[in-house]
Amino acid sequence: LYRPPMSPLPGQASAAIGGRSFDLTARLTRFAGDDGVLYATGTENSGVSIFVQGDRLVVDYNAFDDHTVVESTADLPEGDVTVVVSVRRGPSRTGSVRLTVDGAPAGETTLPLFMSMMSSVGPSIGEDHGSAVSPRYAAPFPFAGTLHEIEIQLLSREDAEARDAEARAEMSRQ
Repeated sequence: LYRPPMSPLPGQASAAIGGRSFDLTARLTRFAGDDGVLYATGTENSGVSIFVQGDRLVVDYNAFDDHTVVESTADLPEGDVTVVVSVRRGPSRTGSVRLTVDGAPAGETTLPLFMSMMSSVGPSIGEDHGSAVSPRYAAPFPFAGTLHEIEIQLLSREDAEARDAEARAEMSRQ
C-alpha cells in the first residue's frame, strides 16, 4: 500500500510485479483535465506506466520498447474514483491487462510478451521520476488530481483464476 507523497522507491523495496499476476487499485479524486502518472516502474527500455491522459485511464506495458497500450473505453468520472488494473500472466509468456473503473469493465488487451522482470529501476507514485516509460508523455508527468493511495495485490495463479472467474460472474449479472 503506497500513500503519496513519496520518494521514488528502490526496486528491491517495492512489490515484485515482474512475472506475477497482480491487481493494482488506485483511489483518487479528479476533475476534468486532471491528467498524469498514477504509478510507473521501469524506464523507456521496459516497464509499465498507469496514467490518466485526456481524461482516460491508460496503461502502457513497455516490453523492451514494444508498447502494448490499453485505454479506458470512456472518460473517467469526476470526483472520487477507484480504478483497478488487473494484469494476468497467461500461457507461454503471454498475458492480459483489464481495466475497471468504479467496478465497471473499462477495457482490456492481451500482452504478446509477459515480462518476467520489469526493470531494476523501482516505481514512483504520482509521477514517472526517471526516463518516461511511455512515449505518450514527457516525464515526470505528475498527476494533477489527488492520488489517495495505490494498493498492489500480488496473486498466485490460483488466486488470479479465482478473481477472474468472480469478475466474469459479476459482469454477466450486469
